[in-house]
Amino acid sequence: MNMKSFKTIYRISVLSFLMILCGCQEEEFEFGSVNAPTISSVTASVPNQGDADYGTGNVLFDLQGEDIITYIIYPGNGSSQSFKFDGDSKVTINYAAPGFNTYNYTIVAVGIGGTTTSTSGEVTVFTDLDETTKTIFALLSGSTTVDSSKTWKLDAGDEPGFYGVGPGGTNLPQNDGDLVYWWAPTSADFNEDCLFNDELTFSFDLNNFTLSMSTDNMGDTWYHDDYTPGIPGGSNTAECIDAAPPAVSVAITNANSELLPEFTTDKAIELGGDGFMGLYIGNATRKYEILAIDCNTVSLRIFFFDDEEARDNSWYLRFRAVEDATDCGVVLPN
Repeated sequence: MNMKSFKTIYRISVLSFLMILCGCQEEEFEFGSVNAPTISSVTASVPNQGDADYGTGNVLFDLQGEDIITYIIYPGNGSSQSFKFDGDSKVTINYAAPGFNTYNYTIVAVGIGGTTTSTSGEVTVFTDLDETTKTIFALLSGSTTVDSSKTWKLDAGDEPGFYGVGPGGTNLPQNDGDLVYWWAPTSADFNEDCLFNDELTFSFDLNNFTLSMSTDNMGDTWYHDDYTPGIPGGSNTAECIDAAPPAVSVAITNANSELLPEFTTDKAIELGGDGFMGLYIGNATRKYEILAIDCNTVSLRIFFFDDEEARDNSWYLRFRAVEDATDCGVVLPN
């Protein structure tokens, strides 16, 4: 091979290598402009009084906009929900807290590449109580249509059952059809003014749709002997002590009762804080099973002491409204 041929081959090889190298370079692409989603309007519609869904707590959110793929609603009640945007995005959000409540909501629209746009607003919602809770509130306080209050006292008298001790758990009735009482005195057998004269007032707040209870103990309160040593001025015996029960909130909860249905409503009065009804027995749950309730009387039972699992023994209490109402027009639903 002469020098001229070698140089020609060399030049061809170099040129081929450069062509291959150039051919291996990656093509460069560029995105077009990415537009963040736009929210043109948000409507939060609440039912009006007289509408079929008034009081349900439902709010219809209607989102309109462009370049939206999905969106997230933060209703203002501590939750969040995500939805696909289809151009006609109407969704219903439920607010469960009873009463008239105002919430600050935020809606975040998500577009291409994760771009976002948000908007916020305010909505006022009315959520009614469930029918059973509403009825019990009305029986205890007198009404749930206006601010109201009603006062109760222990139903002390010649008929036993207003105060006593009996089995917990199932407490199967005897042949006479009544629950078992190991001890059920009349007022002639047991008369403690500091227990019998306590006045318990249940008050309903229409604005907040809440129930509370306050106690006028007329100067002192009846404490069970297992708890008097821990009370200032207490000893080792059951006695009246100058210690006033606090005002507390009231909730109606499920009792999860073992009683036969004809002997219980399977609902309970659950007191907040350190509340108790007349007799202090240290029950940490403050949960009084409602055996029966009407316009004038409410019969309750509460399990002994601080351990709700120890359901062998129960206190039974019956309270009567200070002002009797022959027919208040309120009946507990079946």
